[in-house]
Amino acid sequence: DWSSDVCSSDLRIGRIVIRPPWSEQAVEAGDAVVTIDPGQAFGTGLHPTTRLALAGIQRWSDAGRLGALQDDGVGILDVGTGSGILLAAALQLGAPRGSGIDVDPLAVEAAQRNLAQNGLAARSRVALGSLPFGAPAPLVVANLVAALQIELAPLLVAAVAPGGRLLTTGIFVE
Repeated sequence: DWSSDVCSSDLRIGRIVIRPPWSEQAVEAGDAVVTIDPGQAFGTGLHPTTRLALAGIQRWSDAGRLGALQDDGVGILDVGTGSGILLAAALQLGAPRGSGIDVDPLAVEAAQRNLAQNGLAARSRVALGSLPFGAPAPLVVANLVAALQIELAPLLVAAVAPGGRLLTTGIFVE
């Protein structure tokens, strides 16, 4: 949850700048700015596993994987999209299109609102549901708790197109 005690300014993760809707701080050229108001959905960028996923998405971008996605293809798939933060970051870093899915209707609403606020609604689709979801994607990201990672493991693997990549986070050392 954003609050003046927790995060009164932008959060920088590499070139990704996560900001609350009320932020007016200047950013640097080349930054991928993502404005997030999570509402009741998970994903402000403050959680360590969200930051890890964002760093992984930036690595994909730096390696040219996001820009190489076909505009008419599936693009990136964000499983358990929450606020839509990971999908929005991937789109801001060069993915031409992407989809997010979540089993929580409040998360779907929050993600749709956040993607629209970032001018990304035309390049994204967010739906209520889980795996399997449509055609396999060249890039799949899932920031989910360990129990869900285990339960969904075969479906996560099946969601990745041949030669594609899967980035999973959400598992703590404990």
